[in-house]
Amino acid sequence: MYRVLIVDDDRLARRGIISMMPWEKYGMVVAGEAQNGTKALEFLQDHPVDLLFVDIDMPVMGGISLMEKCHQLYPELLFIVLTFHEEFHYAQSALRIGAIDYISKLEMESTDCDELLRRISEKVETILKPLSAATASGESEDQRGAIISEDRHQGFGVRNEKEWEYLVGKWNQMYWLYDDTTFKELCEGTKALHISVWRAAQVLLHLTSVAEESVGTVQKNVQEYSNLDEFMDWLSVFREALYKRAAAESSLDNIQLCILKAVIYVRENLGGKLHGEGVAQIVRLSRSYFSINFKKYTGMSFNEFVREERIRRAQMLLIEREDLISDIAQEVGYEDVNYFIRVFCEIAGMTPGEYRKQNGVKQSLMRA
Repeated sequence: MYRVLIVDDDRLARRGIISMMPWEKYGMVVAGEAQNGTKALEFLQDHPVDLLFVDIDMPVMGGISLMEKCHQLYPELLFIVLTFHEEFHYAQSALRIGAIDYISKLEMESTDCDELLRRISEKVETILKPLSAATASGESEDQRGAIISEDRHQGFGVRNEKEWEYLVGKWNQMYWLYDDTTFKELCEGTKALHISVWRAAQVLLHLTSVAEESVGTVQKNVQEYSNLDEFMDWLSVFREALYKRAAAESSLDNIQLCILKAVIYVRENLGGKLHGEGVAQIVRLSRSYFSINFKKYTGMSFNEFVREERIRRAQMLLIEREDLISDIAQEVGYEDVNYFIRVFCEIAGMTPGEYRKQNGVKQSLMRA
């Protein structure tokens, strides 16, 4: 993996570049971001980087000055210049002092980012592969050692790499958008790997854009993430905002939006009768089309989803309240408490009473 640093004074531009590019497809990983040349130099002191995407016009220290300084301190670094049309003469200057390519920021939204990164990747490979071969034969050991040292410091090894690839596949399925349990498991699994916040962001920011294309744009509060926990908190807030956007939307022309509105309806009516045919009518879909697409987007049949949601809600109530188990069963849509206990055991692996006891709630009313 070639490590990339994004240097741009526009925070939204940095986030856009991170999320839009299919980095891992072309053997790259975003190691970090910086708001100007001075911050970039501070980052480079402690982190190995192979390639910089550099904005030309930045306060404190601009792109040209940064490149000149890096040529002295880190001669093996490669640069991609970010520029506007009217600043092309600056791009020409950057190309003359060693940039391998430039990107027009005005054209990025209409450009095929896959094709753009493929072009850049070919140039990077042409230059860096011989250096990698030299490293394998014993040269450039200082740089190689720095990379290995950082990975070991982060606790990220070959096993973690495979687990991350597996999780990326699960994230890409987008079931997390509809199912709270899947979202929680993916967040916990990602944090457990101790990957860098930048590596997670380059995958997950892209998926937030995919979600917005499917459901609708939300007002994002883009911020600096100092660690992975903060980024996952931000992702959770984004997901909640997307649900609010879907709930307020009156149009039912988009199938993903219809499925999300069906999910919202289920969660708001767990105590009542829930049938696929009735919910399909609410989102104006035929029963068969609704059934097929509900499973496609959530990963579960409608009945499986309702059962999971009811038991998940029951788990919350068992912890938060001391109500009778029979009352909780009624509240989440089960008239027969014995059937509720049986379903609860199938999903949670224990009885409601055992679950409540395990989670530390008082037992004065633990009876059905």
